[in-house]
Amino acid sequence: MNQEQHIEATPSIESSDYKRGGLQKNVYSSHETTTWNCPLCGHHDDTVIKYERGTLGVVECRHCSLIRINPRLINPDAIYHGQEKDYNEEFRLIVSGKQSHHRDKNYREDLNTIRKYKPRGEFLDIGTNVGSFLRLARDQQWNLTGIEPSQSLNKLAREWWGLNIINNFLEKANLPEKYFDIVTMTDVFEHIINPDEVLQAILKIIKKDGVLFIKVPNGKFNVYKHAIRKKFLGRENADDFDSYEHVCHYSDITLRKMIEKNGYKVIETKIALPVQLPVWHKYVGQYYQYPSPFFLDWKTYLGRSTLYHLSKIERLILGGQIGHLAPNIICIARPN
Repeated sequence: MNQEQHIEATPSIESSDYKRGGLQKNVYSSHETTTWNCPLCGHHDDTVIKYERGTLGVVECRHCSLIRINPRLINPDAIYHGQEKDYNEEFRLIVSGKQSHHRDKNYREDLNTIRKYKPRGEFLDIGTNVGSFLRLARDQQWNLTGIEPSQSLNKLAREWWGLNIINNFLEKANLPEKYFDIVTMTDVFEHIINPDEVLQAILKIIKKDGVLFIKVPNGKFNVYKHAIRKKFLGRENADDFDSYEHVCHYSDITLRKMIEKNGYKVIETKIALPVQLPVWHKYVGQYYQYPSPFFLDWKTYLGRSTLYHLSKIERLILGGQIGHLAPNIICIARPN
């Protein structure tokens, strides 16, 4: 791939023109993007898989096979610096206690996994957003701290759930060394443009026997999804990789390599439950965070659930490696 090229591609047919809290755009121009070397191996020799939202390239590194967005947005985290009123609209029924969050089942699975290793102690969640995950960890034997760079999301997490949230990036925050028993990044690590720096910062603040919990979408699954949509559904321009926000797409292999090269020992990888996204926006033009009824999107719901169960069989066939059918990957590690 020529690193200086910015190809203006057809906009994604699933671009979101409905109202939601973030600052996402349907199409990005080349002046909003930048190129970068592979964060895992440092090379810049890539194979292009596709383009999304105009100029955002989905590429695979020819040296280490990490999939990343190149060109990517210059500041992908800025899309979460939206208006409080819009986030209030998305979450109002959850905050009032009338609805659950659509990821609550996933979050409870994550907390159950963490509890196996560390049922108590100092718990740091990185990329807390509005606190949807961390709110479910309250009233347990953890002392909770979150860190969130978005001022609006930080403010809402404090107001809604009474959480202790630091408004900063981890690598810029002045946190005590060797203090935390648990550090989590749940659906966060794929957003990070400087994974080495973040993992090194965690290494300074986590205890020697501490647990690092990372959950990410499976990059192999997105490749599989793209291939199926392109070949059988004629949807080549669909948002298969969420390229405006997810800058890295890890497999279990590339995730392990990234973690281990930064001074950790991986002690478990597992397949996580699929995320069943709500589809209110298709009917009312507004994105809501609580679950939509099964009948509104039953084909997708069944498809995700079926692939999740098949992915476990696929893993047995592959001798423990996580394949293309697993929607999400969980990785547990300790300082080495």
